[in-house]
Amino acid sequence: MTRLVAGSATDVGLVRAVNQDHMLVAEPLFAVADGMGGHAAGEVASETALDALLGAIGAAPPEGGWTAAELGDAVRAANRAVWEEAQANPDFRGMGTTLTALALIRDGGADRLAVANVGDSRTYRLRGEQFQQLTVDHSLVAELVAEGQIRPDEAETHPQRHVLTRALGVYPEVEVDVLLTDLQLGDRFVLCSDGLSREVSDAQIASVLRRLADATDAARELVAMAKLHGGSDNVTVVVVDVGEGD
Repeated sequence: MTRLVAGSATDVGLVRAVNQDHMLVAEPLFAVADGMGGHAAGEVASETALDALLGAIGAAPPEGGWTAAELGDAVRAANRAVWEEAQANPDFRGMGTTLTALALIRDGGADRLAVANVGDSRTYRLRGEQFQQLTVDHSLVAELVAEGQIRPDEAETHPQRHVLTRALGVYPEVEVDVLLTDLQLGDRFVLCSDGLSREVSDAQIASVLRRLADATDAARELVAMAKLHGGSDNVTVVVVDVGEGD
């Protein structure tokens, strides 16, 4: 049996007045949402999304575990909840949120992880010496890089680097990316808002994960590093370690 151990940290950063990020740490389900919209609407969007996600999938998996499809359906339910909240309140019109979520599931009798994503909040995995981004950013610059129109280094300073091509709550329906990954003892996963990925490089994130064994220590160090490098946005980090259960 697999056990997931998580540590987390969040901070408003050095520029924003309000923290519009929210996180969910409810083993074996974890998520990060980064809201957007004025009049505190972004804060409402991210909180609404995570509340709806947990409500849709359930606080505990059923016997036999969740499925990847159920995680995707729960994210779509979260999208609908944010959209309906925006329609009901004129002050919240146009609000939205990114979301990345990770859940332990049973697939073919084996423990695996399902990762869902909408927007540019990310999920990474460190396995041994290999560190990789598992999710794909739903942003204009990510599409331009994929099409070969700009280089990855140009994306970091592109004037439209904040433009998302997909987010929760903007429309009543949304396309959700869901992927499955196997598990190995010692794997480390990082879920984060773009307040981390815009300020701290992949190599720097991986270095912290290798240096600090405790998940909470690693999450706090990554948040501190994002602030040290500018702290231009809210930053939220959840570090999830794969261990052996009883």
